[in-house]
Amino acid sequence: MKMLLFVVLFLLSIFSYGFKDPNLVLTSNPTIQSFILPLVHLVFYERPWATALFFVFIASLFGLYIAFLKNTPKKIAWMIGIGGMILAFSYPALTHDLFNYVTTAKVAYTYHENPYLVMPIEIPNEQYLAFTRAANKVALYGPVWILLTAIPHVLGNGNIWLTIIMFKLMNLLWYFVFSYLIYRVTKSIKNVLFFALNPLILIETLVSGHNDIYMILLACFGLYVCQQRKLLGALSLFASMLIKGATIVLLPLILLKDIPWNTLLRYAYVLLSIVFFVVAPLREELYPWYAVWLVGVASLMDMKKNGLIISFTIVLSFALEFRHLPYMWMGYYEGSGPLLRTLLTIVPIGIYILYIGIRYVLKKTK
Repeated sequence: MKMLLFVVLFLLSIFSYGFKDPNLVLTSNPTIQSFILPLVHLVFYERPWATALFFVFIASLFGLYIAFLKNTPKKIAWMIGIGGMILAFSYPALTHDLFNYVTTAKVAYTYHENPYLVMPIEIPNEQYLAFTRAANKVALYGPVWILLTAIPHVLGNGNIWLTIIMFKLMNLLWYFVFSYLIYRVTKSIKNVLFFALNPLILIETLVSGHNDIYMILLACFGLYVCQQRKLLGALSLFASMLIKGATIVLLPLILLKDIPWNTLLRYAYVLLSIVFFVVAPLREELYPWYAVWLVGVASLMDMKKNGLIISFTIVLSFALEFRHLPYMWMGYYEGSGPLLRTLLTIVPIGIYILYIGIRYVLKKTK
């Protein structure tokens, strides 16, 4: 089963290069180009087949995920390490956010401009504008994130492909750190697997390269240490807010005294759920990678005592990855896209709620 997981992740990593932006030249090597071009043709010109293939990847990963949660192996560090490394070398498919990070870092550290005042589009003859979607905006994230982007920017040394890989390796490092934090807090391998093998975490953090892992790791660490060290916990939570502001809703929690850890996590889950389900869609829409927040918090909970939260989080992760399918099929977000994305999210969650309701009624009638 472990080998099957590696095969699926490897094939997904290869498939991801089909999403390469047509304006982005990763390499001039003809051998590599001849390998990537058929994948690009598949994704952009054979959309139904590409969509079906991605669905197979999602279904396979979730099937393996459930299987590992039911039959948890004892030694998983090497499995998580190999799987993570495979995906770290994938292309940031399904989103252009990572390119926004790359270009904003270039504004700050190559051109020495304030990214909160200068938009990438204002930089004359900047080549990265060809594949940066939010070039007409100033920096969208907090100063802690801008500081962190200096690391992959410097290590990338001006090579766009190497810079992409450096960003993704930095994500991988934080993914490993979060997995270690989960084990230190829960002493449960199953909790680690709940987070580390969750397909939404794998796809949105290690493939697409979103930065939500940084925010939620600092937030969870802050909540954990604030029970003994209030100042350190508050600083960590504050740093989290200076990456993305969503965790500002957790600030009241550090003021609570003598509250059980599991209760604190439930409060955090509810507060972040309000931001996720209510506030975020008001601004734009329900982005799948925002659920990294909920998976992260749930992974620290006692899985037996919080069965409903755990099972809901799994179903939510599954439903949210479906939101990629309409664009993959049609090639545009508008038209019927919003309705399809909503249905693909609501239907699995609705079926889950109906199942829980029926099970509850049957239990009461016995």
